[in-house]
Formats: sequence, structure tokens, C-alpha cells
Amino acid sequence: MRISTSSIYTDAVDNFNLRQVNIANISRTISSGIKLNSPDVNPSASAQVLIATQAASVNSQYGVNRQNAKAALSTADSVLSGVTTIMQNLMSQVVAAGNGSLNAEDRRTLAAQFQNQAEQLLSLANKTDSNGNYLFSGTAAGVVPYTTSSNGAQYNGNQVSQFIEVGSFQQLAVTLVGSNVFGNIQVSPNAYFGFADANNSSTAVISNGSVTNLPAVTMDSYAIQFTSPTTFDVVNTSTNTTVSTNNSYTSGAPITIDGVQFTITDGSSGNGTPADGDQFFVQPGNQNIFQVLGTLANALKQSIGTPGDQTNLSNAVAQANTSIKAALGNVLTSRSQLGDGLQRISALNGIGDVMNISYQTRIGDLQNTDYPEAISQLAMEQFVYEAAQKVFFAASQVSLINLL
Repeated sequence: MRISTSSIYTDAVDNFNLRQVNIANISRTISSGIKLNSPDVNPSASAQVLIATQAASVNSQYGVNRQNAKAALSTADSVLSGVTTIMQNLMSQVVAAGNGSLNAEDRRTLAAQFQNQAEQLLSLANKTDSNGNYLFSGTAAGVVPYTTSSNGAQYNGNQVSQFIEVGSFQQLAVTLVGSNVFGNIQVSPNAYFGFADANNSSTAVISNGSVTNLPAVTMDSYAIQFTSPTTFDVVNTSTNTTVSTNNSYTSGAPITIDGVQFTITDGSSGNGTPADGDQFFVQPGNQNIFQVLGTLANALKQSIGTPGDQTNLSNAVAQANTSIKAALGNVLTSRSQLGDGLQRISALNGIGDVMNISYQTRIGDLQNTDYPEAISQLAMEQFVYEAAQKVFFAASQVSLINLL
């Protein structure tokens, strides 16, 4: 086979250039500490690095989510710690309210204290997180959870907790439904509570309701609105519909609404008869703490002129005592849920840290320079390059002229 002199020189130059490129690449991996300087160096390893890097990024985002969730849960638990303290104080105060030796001034003082405690609880129920989102409105984070109403306060949020992804296919509730914390005070499944509007001009009182026809019970709330001292209308406040109008009123006579019976009785003072515009409310045993305290405060403000009045007050105090205990139970249950969430976050943080180390180790193994191996490769490439130079130099000196 005939080989031209130019081909010999061209092949030699190409070989020298290749060796120089290899030496330069290995030198660069040693100086930079990165052996995957471009995807073409090792496409398979580069693809694996990309996959591991993306997984590490997702894992890091889960860590950020857990940090945010921990902040939200810790803030809510701190607020509920204050709520717990207030409710524990209420339990001792409601016992004092049942003291039969209290005079009118004492009862008014206690009523003011209960109203003050209700205002403190309302302030805590409407707390926000560091971003200005309400803690107890469910997913309606921009809606004030509770606003004052004629019978205490009403819940405005929704019934859905906000969840955040804290791990692969793992979500955690980071907001609470306010009605589960401050409401849902279920004293009895068939109990109905009655209370007078604080703005009534008369001292007439309403009894608690009793179920007389269970199939007819709707579990709705109602308002009895007097249109004169002897007539009243009934409105379903849950559906905002009128149940009946122009009903005849007689003090102490049974009033039945959708299977629930109760009575309204004239007060003992000069303005004891219900007046035009007076309202009385009836609602199921599922109350909130603000309604409980409002009802109790109203009961304490009523005059005690007869043994029956004292009995009504004692019943109101006993009812409040039971309701406050139930409310405290709801709060403690909510705090237990928060504690479980914080423990879960702590456990997931540990798993996330281990996964992050695993991802970083994998990425390092794929793209970081193995210095002993790289130095050995560099020495080999330099040796081969120098040997090729010597062989080429020696071969290039052979010619017919030299042989002659």
C-alpha cells in the first residue's frame, strides 16, 4: 500500500491535537473539580445529574413548605394557648356566678367580666399570621373569622382547612376552621337554647327549648320578633324565611316551632311585658363560645325578684358551665391536632435532610472530579503524547538520502 508523506504528517498532527485536547480536558477537570464540564463529555451521567438535581430542588421546596407550615402551626398554637388560659379562667368565674348570695351589683360586675373575656377571645379568634392571613377562617384567609352580632358573634369563614404539600404525596392542614375551635359546643343533640336580644326594651325572658316532635326538628335557628306586646312573628334565621306571623302571645304559654317548644315570660319589673321590636332567639345546642358568654351576661343582668328568677339564673349558669367545658375541650382537641402536625413536620424534616444528603452525594459522584483517577489519566495522556512525539520524530528522519 502506498502512503504519501503528507498523509503521514496529517495523521500525526491529528493524533497530537487529540492528545492535547485530552490533556487540556483532564487538566480542566483537575483545576475546576468538575469532570462533567459539558453534556457531551458523558451524556448518560449528565442526564442522571439533571434528574438528581431536579429531585434535590423539589426536596428543598418541600423543606421550605414545611418551614412555612411550622410557622403557621406554631402561631396558631400560641394563640390557642392564650385562648386556653382565658377559658380556664372562665370556668372558675362561672362557678362564682352561681353564688346565690350575689346582689345586683355583683352580678352586673360579673356580666361585665364575661363580656370583657368574650372580647379578648374575639380578638384572639381574629388573629392573623405574618402574611396578614386570618388563622381561623379555613381557606377564606382574607375573611374576618368572627364579627359581633346581637347574640355574641357569628362565624364568617368556611369549613375547609388550607393544606400545604410537605412531602411527596403528603399534605398537612395549616389553617383551622374557626367554628371547630370556638363553636360546635354540643351540649345535647336535642337541646335548644333561648336568649333575649341585648337591645330589648323589656325584661321578658325566654326559656330553653325542649324537643317535643323529633322528626320535625330542623336544627335551624329562629328569631321571635314582637310586633306588639301581644303578637309576634317567627323567622327562621338559618334560611332567612318567615315561619309564621301575627302569633298571639300569652306570658308563659308554650310556643312550638318545628318540633321545639319553649316559653316567653313577662319580666318582674315595670317593663316586663315584651315591647314592639323586642326579639328573642332560639338556636340548637351547637353554639359558639361568644354566644354562650353573651347569653350568660344577659342572664346576670336580669333582676332577681322571685325564687323563680333565681332558678332561671341558676339554670343559665349551669348551662354556661357545661358549654364552657365543652368549648375548652374543642380548643384542647385543636391544640392536639396542631401538636401532631408539628411532630409530623419534625419527622419529615429528618427524612428530607437524609434525602438531600443522598441527592448531593449522587450528584457529586457523577460530576465531581476523582482526583487520583484524573491525575493518573493525565500522566498517561502526557506519557503517550511524549512517546508519540519521539516516535514521529524518529520516523520522520528516515529517508532514502539518509539510508544512502
